[in-house]
Amino acid sequence: MTKIKIILTILTIFYFSSLKAAETIIGNVEGMFCIECQKKLSKAFKKEFGSEVIITVSWEKGLGIVSIPSKGIITESDFKRVVEETGFRYGKIKKTNNTINNLSEANLFIDKNPGFLTIKTF
Repeated sequence: MTKIKIILTILTIFYFSSLKAAETIIGNVEGMFCIECQKKLSKAFKKEFGSEVIITVSWEKGLGIVSIPSKGIITESDFKRVVEETGFRYGKIKKTNNTINNLSEANLFIDKNPGFLTIKTF
């Protein structure tokens, strides 16, 4: 009976240690001026981070967001590299453990973190 408890405890530890919380990187992206720029960056993010991620890019707001809802890792350096390789520049970047699914949720996040991002408007 003791061996079963030990085995179950070990399996439980492995199971919960393999779970990963959601992660999101949200950042200013400078140099996007049209919908084609937005599509180009979205495609580059998908290529880098895979099809399981939630990508939100807004050329109008100068914003790029990559969310992984479950297992996965997003690093700021990967985010920055993709932005630069696509021909844009990055500004302030913030990582959060919440999934941001769309631009409305991004705006709420920005409102709760004043001074973090300066959203451009036309």
